[in-house]
Amino acid sequence: MVPFLSELEYSFWHAFVPWVTVHVLDMPPITVFPNGSGDTTYNYVHLLCLLALSLFIMLAWSVLDRKRDHYEGMHYWLRVMLRYYLAGTMITYGFAKIFHIQMGYPSLSQLVQPFGDKSPMGLAWSYVGFSKGFSAFAGWSEVIGGVFLFFRRTTALGAMICIAVMMNVVAMNFFFDVPVKLFSSVLLLMCFFLLAPDAGRLLNVLLLNRTAEPGLFRNFLPRRWMRITAVVIKILFIGATFYGEISSGLKRRYQWGDLRPKPPLYGIYNARLLVRNHDTLPMLLTDSSLCKQLIIQTPQRATVKFMNDSQEYWAFMVDTISRTATVFPYTDTLNKYKLSYKADSASLVLEGKLFEDSVYFQFSKQDIRSFRLMNRGFRWVNEYPYNR
Repeated sequence: MVPFLSELEYSFWHAFVPWVTVHVLDMPPITVFPNGSGDTTYNYVHLLCLLALSLFIMLAWSVLDRKRDHYEGMHYWLRVMLRYYLAGTMITYGFAKIFHIQMGYPSLSQLVQPFGDKSPMGLAWSYVGFSKGFSAFAGWSEVIGGVFLFFRRTTALGAMICIAVMMNVVAMNFFFDVPVKLFSSVLLLMCFFLLAPDAGRLLNVLLLNRTAEPGLFRNFLPRRWMRITAVVIKILFIGATFYGEISSGLKRRYQWGDLRPKPPLYGIYNARLLVRNHDTLPMLLTDSSLCKQLIIQTPQRATVKFMNDSQEYWAFMVDTISRTATVFPYTDTLNKYKLSYKADSASLVLEGKLFEDSVYFQFSKQDIRSFRLMNRGFRWVNEYPYNR
């Protein structure tokens, strides 16, 4: 039943949001639907629709139920839902950082990418992902804040930790153009909402130097069996959350993380000799048809960097038994070429037929540790700053 409702809601918003965009906001039709970005036009219009719907329901409810004195019970359960949703979200993102999955080490392509060509988001991802320790620190901060939110007595502490964490996340998303600005801002607002009832007590302690009254925790489950059931559900939920995130994180390390298997011929290869139809080609920086670097970092794929620093993605399927590589540009999948290869720890030779030409390429393999970023390491003592 739940998947059916989810699909029904999904279909409704996919029809309603584009209609609002064109007929209410008088904007061009939406062509990009939800994807890896959380800040698409669709997302902004969807949020506007939700806000309008919420205001309408609030006004209608206030009129129809105007004689009610308070909504303590509904406020309590709203806080419960927000606490658990925010806790689950923080723990999910936290373990993704702890297992070094969300932001991984800079890839081989990024190591040879000119600094000025990086996007702001790519720079932020490289900054966090370069240090496994810093990534884990950020992740544990999110997990610890999330855990405190599971319990009423530690909600204020959890909210304060999450506010500190999410303010940094929101700042990074805004100032480094990370397209999760809407979602992260909503999470930050949730943190402030959960902390709001304790704002007066914190103000007395931290600023006014006054005595703070203890917080009151009213129980909205009147029967004993209800309270016992709630405790059991809480334990099962927390256990399932941690089991799911930890088991998923351990598995994803081998799929997307640091332990994923490297493809055959993994490495950065710099062109040393290029021969076409038995003629040695001069390696001119102005010749955009000549390969400058071959970067192999993912299975069945390679990045070809040309002399003018432009690059293309090529299929590069290696057969280690026959010692051949089937290659072709993704712009032309009809014509595939098989090259034989010879490789050792320091070089790579490719030979065969490419397009209409016979080719012989020699590459020297670059030592990854030759990059300053990868060999500097951590120093307890620095007599002088090493800022390059």
